[in-house]
Amino acid sequence: MTQEKTSDSSKERLALQWPAMLRVLTVFVAIGTVALHLIGDVRHRQYLHYWGIDAGLFPKTTDWILINGYYGIVDRFAVILTAIFGNIHWLLVATVVIGVYVFVLQTPVSKTPGKLTNWVLRRAEWQQRLARYIVLTAMAVAMMPLTLILLTALMVIPAALGESGGEAAAASQKAELIKGCWQPRTPCVEIKKDGVTVANGFVIDTSASYIAIFDTEIQRSRVIPLEKMEFVSHPSLK
Repeated sequence: MTQEKTSDSSKERLALQWPAMLRVLTVFVAIGTVALHLIGDVRHRQYLHYWGIDAGLFPKTTDWILINGYYGIVDRFAVILTAIFGNIHWLLVATVVIGVYVFVLQTPVSKTPGKLTNWVLRRAEWQQRLARYIVLTAMAVAMMPLTLILLTALMVIPAALGESGGEAAAASQKAELIKGCWQPRTPCVEIKKDGVTVANGFVIDTSASYIAIFDTEIQRSRVIPLEKMEFVSHPSLK
């Protein structure tokens, strides 16, 4: 009988917790979606900015931006992990320092009241309460700037990840594209109009009205209207 009551109460608590868990999950999904969208949009804009191209000419759909944000997070986390393992000795030093600091904090100290404590304890009860409230208020006021700094840092992190990711992706791509149309990783595109070659290079981005390419002849990026253009793709050697 007792076990049945315990089981029923556990089920009731779990049933009450489900709505709260779903609300928390909904909040995290909303925050994650906004962060992915921000990272993807900033990453795309910074990528085109590196090439000197106006991002307004190449609008993207929401799902494309979210996917781009996902790849941006994966790329930046890989860079961060690589940096961590590349500086593992400093991580070990920090571990030792933090361990010593915690050891010092946990070391017992004398419980003999100091002069200030004795002075406070000799005051009237209302004076002690007033002093306690003043100290707590001062601590809360002092924490406000720190809280604002932390919130600002949290809001800046997605944009910083997108910006650094976009620039790094463009720089890495440029290192390959400057090798020319016969480099082995990316197919080269020949753009023709009325049978005349307009440009040779690699596609950087496209939209319904424009195409952005890295022109291998002038070693610069170009934006070309798509109207009446013909594209001939030369397969890569990979």
